[in-house]
Amino acid sequence: MPGSIKKAKVVVSNLTKQFGELLVLDNINFNVGEGEFLCIVGPTGCGKTTFLNLLSKLIPFTKGNIYIDNEIADPKRHNISFVFQEPSCMPWRTVRQNIAYGMEVKKFPQKEMEERLEKTMKLVGLTDCADLYPNQISSSMEQRVAIARAFAAKPDLLLMDEPYGQLDVKLRYYLEDELISIWQEFKTTVIFVTHNIEEAVYLAERVLILSSKPTTIKAEINVDLPRPRNFLDPKFVEIRKEVTDLIRWW
Repeated sequence: MPGSIKKAKVVVSNLTKQFGELLVLDNINFNVGEGEFLCIVGPTGCGKTTFLNLLSKLIPFTKGNIYIDNEIADPKRHNISFVFQEPSCMPWRTVRQNIAYGMEVKKFPQKEMEERLEKTMKLVGLTDCADLYPNQISSSMEQRVAIARAFAAKPDLLLMDEPYGQLDVKLRYYLEDELISIWQEFKTTVIFVTHNIEEAVYLAERVLILSSKPTTIKAEINVDLPRPRNFLDPKFVEIRKEVTDLIRWW
């Protein structure tokens, strides 16, 4: 179901960011449906990471706001999870302890935390290495830990900043399928930023295309394709070409 007809979980209103005289984001407005998987693409240097930092409230807005369930988003009240491009495991905690961390911070009841922990580790294939430390697993497994930690904490909004950007193509395809499985299981609202157009069309229910700076939303495209998706499907190829043509800024 295209994300545009779902009940709005997140509303981004008049989002603007200026650094001194430099206008980076210019009055951006969009909604994210409840449980929607939204991808955002744009030309290099358009401010995609700044955009996510604003949505997570890591940095202040110049103007505008973000609302979750009709309330101003507040990291102290709402559960906003962020998966970064670089692995972010805590080296002194095991895989199990890393995945549990968000739930500990949010003070989940012990029984619920243990149940979600076991379920999440099983979904991402980490049960067998639950008691290992980050320096004992591969970098791709570290990213799986970060993603599992984010989903396990039941976020109101999950932000992902090119989490597979440094992985090889074969592994990336595998982890993309794994990500969709977790998302379908937990029905989390996801905003996923990527520079990889094929990845965006493969993952998203809807793709937002950003312009070059000062950045606005240039277009949005619904990706109404069945899952699992086929890269060779003529409709897939057609949507990928449409996004590619829209992202060009030269």
